[in-house]
Amino acid sequence: MDFSCTMRPFLRRNWKTYTSACSVIFYRNFSAKNQLCSKWSSYRHRFLPWMLFNLKKKSPRTVSSENDKIVPDQQIQDQLLEFYTLLNIESSARSNSRNPLQVMKNVFGFAVERKTSTIHNGGIGVYITKGRAKQGSLVALYPGTIYKLMEPLLLPSIGNCFIFQCIDGIRIDGKDRGISRSIFKSCVYRDLCWPHLPADLSWLSNDLKNPLNVGQYVNNQTPDFPCNVSYQECNLPLDKIPFHLQPYLPNIYYSGLSNQPPVLRVVALIATKDIEVDSELFSTYYTVVHE
Repeated sequence: MDFSCTMRPFLRRNWKTYTSACSVIFYRNFSAKNQLCSKWSSYRHRFLPWMLFNLKKKSPRTVSSENDKIVPDQQIQDQLLEFYTLLNIESSARSNSRNPLQVMKNVFGFAVERKTSTIHNGGIGVYITKGRAKQGSLVALYPGTIYKLMEPLLLPSIGNCFIFQCIDGIRIDGKDRGISRSIFKSCVYRDLCWPHLPADLSWLSNDLKNPLNVGQYVNNQTPDFPCNVSYQECNLPLDKIPFHLQPYLPNIYYSGLSNQPPVLRVVALIATKDIEVDSELFSTYYTVVHE
């Protein structure tokens, strides 16, 4: 008996089922591979061996463990106080003739907004949409919940690429979705001093009351797009910020204030060169700290 002849009718009858099953298997394998590649692309920036191996390719920024200053902290504090004051006046006036972006343009000479990044598959980026930022200008702040050393960050850190680590080990969770969003809102309402909020909640939405609070969306530099801003950590004395201006602050402590006098850790993004209108902001995610 010819075995091949007996198999042909079977294959003809079941060919569609066979090809369909093969397609499903291929699709599932391809989809799983894409998911794995996507997770690795996010995780590798926190995988120390990979970071060390690729450090020379990333043009890291080098700072001292005691000084990462590009501009004096006092300059940042003075600019924020002036900006918050004018934002509050604008908010109280309830006028449609101006908006937070226009207030920012008047104070700093430029305005920033979130838009689709020029980097392929880069997600959201931050752009100079009005005016021109000069070298040394404060262009954005990194908002989020502040975690001190040994405070629980495991659950919010899962699948989270918005965690910024300061030189002294303090971390800021700048994710505006999921459990990170819930924790930030919970901390804000916990420290509420009626009728004033202790920090800005609008950065969790698309309706920003403080347009500076977009620093977590500044993308990392690439060979085609070199960095034009850099991070600077600053301790903002809260006793210098009146209660009615604190709703514009970008950060809040996970465990509450314990410093005396009270200070708030703020991470500012400072322009390292002149930045023209319609240009995207790029930082370097790699900083080498020398003792």
